[in-house]
Amino acid sequence: MKKYILIVISLLSLSMVSCDAWLNRQPDEPMTSENIFEKMLTTRQYLINVYSWINNETDPSGQSNIWEACSDECTVSFGNRWHRLFNNDSWMVSSNPSVSSSSFLTKNYSLYWKGIREASYFMENITRCKELTPEQVEEWSAEARFLRGYFYFCLMRMYGPVPILGEECADYTSEELRDIDRNTWDECVEWVCGELDRAAEDLPLTQPDEWLGRATKGAAMAVKARLLLYSARPLYNGNPMYAGIKNYYGKDLFPQTYDPNKWVKAAQAAEDLMNLHLYEIVGENAGTPYESWKKVFVERWNKELIFARQNNSYNWRVATTPEGVGGRAYGGVAVTQKLVDAFAMENGRYPITGYYSDGAPIIDEQSGYSESGFEYLTHPVLKNREETFKMYVGREPRFYMSVFWNNLTWVGGSNRVKITMHRGGNSYSGTSDNYSVTGYLPYKFANPNYDTKNASSTTWEAITWPLFRYAEVLLNYAEAVNEAANAGVGNYIISDALTQLNRIRTRAGVPNIETIYSDANTYEGLKKYILRERQIELNFENHRYFDTRTNLLSEVEDAGNVYGMNVTATSSSKTGGFWQRTVIPHDGGNNPSTRVFTKRQYLLPFYQSEVDRLTNLTQNPFY
Repeated sequence: MKKYILIVISLLSLSMVSCDAWLNRQPDEPMTSENIFEKMLTTRQYLINVYSWINNETDPSGQSNIWEACSDECTVSFGNRWHRLFNNDSWMVSSNPSVSSSSFLTKNYSLYWKGIREASYFMENITRCKELTPEQVEEWSAEARFLRGYFYFCLMRMYGPVPILGEECADYTSEELRDIDRNTWDECVEWVCGELDRAAEDLPLTQPDEWLGRATKGAAMAVKARLLLYSARPLYNGNPMYAGIKNYYGKDLFPQTYDPNKWVKAAQAAEDLMNLHLYEIVGENAGTPYESWKKVFVERWNKELIFARQNNSYNWRVATTPEGVGGRAYGGVAVTQKLVDAFAMENGRYPITGYYSDGAPIIDEQSGYSESGFEYLTHPVLKNREETFKMYVGREPRFYMSVFWNNLTWVGGSNRVKITMHRGGNSYSGTSDNYSVTGYLPYKFANPNYDTKNASSTTWEAITWPLFRYAEVLLNYAEAVNEAANAGVGNYIISDALTQLNRIRTRAGVPNIETIYSDANTYEGLKKYILRERQIELNFENHRYFDTRTNLLSEVEDAGNVYGMNVTATSSSKTGGFWQRTVIPHDGGNNPSTRVFTKRQYLLPFYQSEVDRLTNLTQNPFY
């Protein structure tokens, strides 16, 4: 039986060493028992404890993160109010709305600092365990070092530069740290990449099946590759918006000179990972796109996953299953019309190339796309043949694997229910927030063989959530190579980027990009298509929030009206008024649907109590 280290860590912990009293600690208490490192079992359990500080990102409602709810991929009608405040730019650093007894900012900030502390403590004490071989000490220390680097990366993607504690095993709330300030961005990147390099040297290429989910050499390299990509993008590479922002030590927190060689470093990091030849684009050379995507997102493990966390699927499925299915189904995570528009047609062309000032779509007439009339469609995943709006006919496979729309029949095991999302329909009763305000739901991680309706609180199946997968690495490489080639640095040419981008499209069942668009052989054209493919391929994997911000696109992409179908219509019939682009009725609760994005939202703020506690801490700009 495979153990899968990241499945229900607390239960695994108790089953392994339940006789040790320190296992009864509260989650925010450090393990400091004198006898923990006397035995192999308890030492290993401490290492598993370090893994437990990885945030659960499977909840798209904003309870554990706001990455989806504050991206242009979706809007959420329920959940905590942090994402609503963010989307309206109406939140304050001194206000901490309660979310399960802690605010979003407090929870996520402290989570990673606690993980950093636990990783440092483990590395400091592992040599005390005489039951471990030198090889085990080396490998387990590397796992903790990797996790410490990953936790720093998670803080940096939210806040930008942060204080680097180095090897110091300190409680981040300690009075001894009250005089510290943040290191510069480049100092943070250099230190974290060095940690990941050191970890990669001692980590195994693979983990045995009973420990899938533990760190590997590839995992350390993947975190480094993404960090270097972010570092090369405009937010952190000569951004004049942050000019004059210096830390307590008088250094510019953000680099003020554009460095094209950062793209070379990002490309090389991705290429180094590719050259391990350990990972693959599942189904790239065999099988259908539908079979391939099912293996990647529904099956328990696959060769495309580099680092993943397994969780109970409750958080994801209860939020994304339509209420009309019955049972525990809230269905309040709504795919935006913008994401629906992003997917290509089956011929490989993108149907919507932009929007007019009034929000109307600019349609590519060569794509074969139409928003006029209805047509019968046999859904390639659900297998039902139903008459549907032409907007959804003739789309690429990833569309059908990612989006569930009105009047489709939900398939969950033997349970089949036709879902209606108009006002008064079975998935929009009007008496709660448990409905999609756009008329769409995410379907990417859904399992048609799983009966959500009859799942109890203890029977939800596990879901493997990709934190890093190989498709992203190829997209990272393509972007970095295109930028480096354009800047004339490194030994890269645009065709290198095209090759890797087309591997993603091939698996998706659409033609190579340059056979569709002649400008794909140019820098500007390819840059546009790489970003589009990231939007499609990585949808609902918590990438889009960071992609728009690090590319300084959020003031356009994450602002303005949010569109969907007209869910306030009282009928889903062909003449019932549902089937038209409409500004959604609200963006969560009673908040208006028009989003506001200002420059301060590119980075999260340090909440006020932390600024008060750390007397020298430099707050992020515009707060």
